[in-house]
Amino acid sequence: MMAKPRVLRIISDLPVGGVENRLLALLPKLKNTYDVRICCIRARGALADDFERAGIPVSLKYFRSRLHPLSLYRLAAYMRKEHIDIVHTHMYRPNVSGVIAARLAKVPVVISQIHNVNHWDNKRQLRMDARLSGWRDKVIAVSEAVKHDYIKQTGTAPEKCVVIYNGIELSIFDAERPAAAERERWGIGRQDKVVGLIARLVPQKDHLTFIQAARYVCNAIPQVKFLIVGEEEGRDGVLEQLKTRIAELGLTKQVTFTGTQKNIADILGIMDVSALSSLREGFSNVVLESMAAGVPMVATDVGGNAEAVLDGVTGFVVPPQSPQALAQAIIKILQDDTLAASMCRASRERAKLFSLDAMYEDTKALYEGLLGEKNA
Repeated sequence: MMAKPRVLRIISDLPVGGVENRLLALLPKLKNTYDVRICCIRARGALADDFERAGIPVSLKYFRSRLHPLSLYRLAAYMRKEHIDIVHTHMYRPNVSGVIAARLAKVPVVISQIHNVNHWDNKRQLRMDARLSGWRDKVIAVSEAVKHDYIKQTGTAPEKCVVIYNGIELSIFDAERPAAAERERWGIGRQDKVVGLIARLVPQKDHLTFIQAARYVCNAIPQVKFLIVGEEEGRDGVLEQLKTRIAELGLTKQVTFTGTQKNIADILGIMDVSALSSLREGFSNVVLESMAAGVPMVATDVGGNAEAVLDGVTGFVVPPQSPQALAQAIIKILQDDTLAASMCRASRERAKLFSLDAMYEDTKALYEGLLGEKNA
């Protein structure tokens, strides 16, 4: 029996986040065909134990800096020792350190994955990423918008880039949900409409626009509650800014912060509208999850949002940083039961295009094709 090809996914760490949750869903399926493991280069992160329980080993090879010679040597030595066949890196820092180490170790196939538009902090990072373009066999973008942005910014040859959309496990959203208990948990009355925003509390997600939109919605529909689902990251002070603005707008009784919720299907099950006010996105998992749950989506026209949301069919796509446009779209859905029901049905149907199985098959086909080229 032939040994499975060995795949090393390299990432900074494994916090609770969209990218990491997709990996946690995908990699256990992928290990049926490949010997898959993860290497973190900053810290293990909150989800590391979950990966290991799912049969995906997680190692930590700490990097003092992206180009630290000893760190690069140790990671390359690890790749050689483990006879890695494919290195697959995620996001800017691993896309630099992991790629260099993989070439030092002479790993046959090297892939980098881009999860967002304009994902560099500065031009120096952009130049470094562009210089390594020739060291990669393929670059995966999570949407056409991300692909076009990456090609434009780095000058990478279009044929080197491929789109593999994020996928979700649709069956998670099929079961009946304990809606009454979930509503009671968050203090939501039987007659209240519910609008939610599921996103990390970081500036990129622009929660302030959502809160300003909430004021407009409340003026039109008094019986409405807003749930903000997600935790603050770093020291940006986003949570305090949001609480201050909520108080200024007189929305303290209408807006609830839930923190991170592991069972997103349950909380989506009580929403009438799911909103996303982001300034930047790659291909939002929340958009896919909302569609799978049959919740109409109102999302800003950034990244791949318009590739997932069919404007006027499964929800609405609105300009970023426009509280009025966001509010008008939300109000339109909340005030029209026929439209809401139609969007619910269309959303569930649309979500089938973005299944975890499709993501698995696309990833497997890419791996097989690249390994086949190297072995030819």
